[in-house]
Amino acid sequence: MRLNRLGWLSSLLSVSLLSGCVYSESDASGDVTFAWTFAGRSCAQDGRVQRVVITIPGESLANGGEYPCNVNGYDGIVLRDFAPGAYDYSIDAVDYDNYYSYRATGTFYVDGNTLVPVDLAPTDY
Repeated sequence: MRLNRLGWLSSLLSVSLLSGCVYSESDASGDVTFAWTFAGRSCAQDGRVQRVVITIPGESLANGGEYPCNVNGYDGIVLRDFAPGAYDYSIDAVDYDNYYSYRATGTFYVDGNTLVPVDLAPTDY
């Protein structure tokens, strides 16, 4: 007995639902939310950090990638409308004397909205 395409798809969905599988659309664009701390401390706990500079090669960020340490009570920033895929980043925290006091680097992956928690480490430069 041969199943037509609709019958095959229906059977596949039934098995997936019974097995607890959840279908999700892959390769989805989304917003990227960076949530940062500085050696485990918040912006309020380390009052020296004036701004945070984000660099994502190949991406043009609002404000040249410079953001306040805290935006509307949140230690981080939401960057909008990223295409699906992998992105490298670097984040620097700059104090009121223009000293780059903390830094982090890494990679994040966009497949829908993405949260990137980052704990920046103290620098020597």
